[in-house]
Amino acid sequence: MSGTTALNPPAQAVTREAFRNAFAQLPTGVTVVTTSPRSGNDPCGMTASAVCSLSLDPLMTLVCLSNHSRTLAGIQANGAFALNLLRHDQADIAQRFADARITQGDRFALTHHHQADALPVISDALAWLTCQVDQMHPGGDHTIVTATIRSIGSGDSPAGSRPLVWHSRTFTTLT
Repeated sequence: MSGTTALNPPAQAVTREAFRNAFAQLPTGVTVVTTSPRSGNDPCGMTASAVCSLSLDPLMTLVCLSNHSRTLAGIQANGAFALNLLRHDQADIAQRFADARITQGDRFALTHHHQADALPVISDALAWLTCQVDQMHPGGDHTIVTATIRSIGSGDSPAGSRPLVWHSRTFTTLT
């Protein structure tokens, strides 16, 4: 039997809230994007979940950042960024880098980090990548940044660490 049955719920109106609710059901890894603007300012960073691998030849990644973010402005000035993949027990770091009330300086002062390729990297992240910007594309209220990978490292994570996951508007992990 094909077609619509009485058991199928009607489609929702296409609204921002319906869109957010639909994508809240898609689990995604949690990352912190960091950079150091060339102007000598303090490093900056933000939590991002719109991140994915893009290409194996050459090695590339893609990240989407709000047009109004200081981190995007820092990446535009520097041309490079680090992508820090968080572990299951690092929700506090994700929240810190997502909270607009916390200054960039305090975000880094409260987070163990080091430099790799002249970029701030979260030392105990599950893994990190340093990236050179390839292109930037407009994407509504975000900018889509494609980048080639310069270096990859593992953090000082305990053996058996799992990734931090964002699902249904809450942090969780894989079991």
